[in-house]
Amino acid sequence: MHPAELAILLHRALEVRLAGLQGLLAAEGWAEDMEQLHQVRVSARRLGAVLDLVDPEAYPGHKGQRRALKRLVEILGLPRELDVHAGQLARHRQTADTPAQGAVLEHLLERVDHSRAKARRAMREALEDLRLPDLRKLLEVPSLPEPFQRASLQEAAWACLEPRAEAALGDLAALAAQEDAPALHRARVRIKKLRYAVEALEGAFAAVPEAPLKALRTLQAALGEHHDLAALEALLWEEEGRLRARDRACLAGGVLELLGEVAEARRAAFDRFIAAAAGQDPAAFAGEACPALGLPLPGPRPR
Repeated sequence: MHPAELAILLHRALEVRLAGLQGLLAAEGWAEDMEQLHQVRVSARRLGAVLDLVDPEAYPGHKGQRRALKRLVEILGLPRELDVHAGQLARHRQTADTPAQGAVLEHLLERVDHSRAKARRAMREALEDLRLPDLRKLLEVPSLPEPFQRASLQEAAWACLEPRAEAALGDLAALAAQEDAPALHRARVRIKKLRYAVEALEGAFAAVPEAPLKALRTLQAALGEHHDLAALEALLWEEEGRLRARDRACLAGGVLELLGEVAEARRAAFDRFIAAAAGQDPAAFAGEACPALGLPLPGPRPR
């Protein structure tokens, strides 16, 4: 059970993020607009991050609300990923050096657009079946019983952040030692959750903790670019194999050429992650966050 001061801070953060999501969902045609769809997905993640911080017992229906938000994010995932692929390929098309390269990219864009249309049909059906609980019920002021622990707001905030920092930053050195796209994507999700938690708890800091937030954004950006490129690379390998199987050697060769460019960009994104990860670990995060909270640095962990 959180101390009352932290519970109130988190409820205020919840109010702001819920209002943001409700405003986006109220916009007509949001699911058909590429950018609005992305904003809804981000907003649902940010609200979910606050729900992961609050005391579930204080919010009736918490489990169902959290489950519905996760499902909303999941439904929007594939359309968003295909939108990103289409944007990447369109940029390559604009800079194609030869008509042959342009033809290959037009073929790929046609394939991706077909998949986008199919994904959006499935998304619309899933959204119709999704019954979001009445999110406004989260705005009802929860009961705040006497806390079971004696702790300041700052101590309680650090108790929320410390395990998330350990999960998000504890294995960065190992991740930087060897490129592993799925593991890097999972790390990006953990880093994003830590960043959202810091933002939700900003009221506990004497000032906005810009340094740790900037470091997390830099890591998230590098990993996000790496994920987008790795996902595009996988799509291109799949298409190259399909074309080879159909004896479309010319198109397959063009896809292979593009694959080389995408792979090079993906490796460059991984190098940016390595640079951003240097010196970033739970101890470094604590070294920035704890003084900003007015707390002493935590002692060494027992071995």
